[in-house]
Amino acid sequence: MLAHHLTSIPVFLLARLRQFGRSFVLLALALLPATALAGPAAIRPPADYSTAELTRGFTLTVFGREGPKSSAEAGQYVNKFVDPVGVLVLDSSSAPSREGEVRSFVGLLSRTIPNLKIAMTDDPNKARIFLFLVDRSNYRRVITDALPKGEQASFLKGSRCSTIMWNRTTGVLDRAYVFVLADRGDKAFASCLAEELTQALGPANDSDQLPYSLYNDDNDVGTFGLFDWYLLSAVYDRDILAGMTREEAMTRLPKVIDRLRPKAAAVAPLLAAAQGP
Repeated sequence: MLAHHLTSIPVFLLARLRQFGRSFVLLALALLPATALAGPAAIRPPADYSTAELTRGFTLTVFGREGPKSSAEAGQYVNKFVDPVGVLVLDSSSAPSREGEVRSFVGLLSRTIPNLKIAMTDDPNKARIFLFLVDRSNYRRVITDALPKGEQASFLKGSRCSTIMWNRTTGVLDRAYVFVLADRGDKAFASCLAEELTQALGPANDSDQLPYSLYNDDNDVGTFGLFDWYLLSAVYDRDILAGMTREEAMTRLPKVIDRLRPKAAAVAPLLAAAQGP
């Protein structure tokens, strides 16, 4: 059983989580306001995207951050995990278990994102992403209990899903805490899970200039689709290195996109099937 169902965070795990927080620098906070249930009607996506569209999407999501000053500084570089990413579920919600949904989405990322090694784990020592499933009623408390004292997270507490990332060195992610409301319906949960879990892997900035992206709170894209697959796959391409500046990444990105195009045709049906009817 990988999901730890909790009424509160165990003292031993809480101490370990706070130890992580003291050790690493706050990188980013990706927020989805509680009132933002749906934006304008979704635009039907094309079958594929131009290099210019994908380059723009990469630039807008990988560089730049929401949140405090430390987040903006981190947004000057490519941020990614360089180690295998274990996902540990900490369930503090009264809703029926959503472990199966989390497992399915993590499996989808593992199968479709080249070079990304991601899997569920029940070992805190192997976890890189700690996924907190919460109710609206205990959302603030769980965030307060999980984060180190003094962390800049007051604006997290009004959202319905959010992510905090820490780095080990410039551009190298070490830990992420993802908080997702599990008691607000299936659609809201699936959307929050997809957005926050993938943003915790690196492309952490939202932009209202991306009509086909999940990383745009002003549209009605609620699933991880082909456009965002390109962006995340580009982040984890071996030629895009952690800590690269925008200028450095741009010199390599066109060739990276060209390498991804042959894979897109096979990946698109998998993404569509995961979205359901």
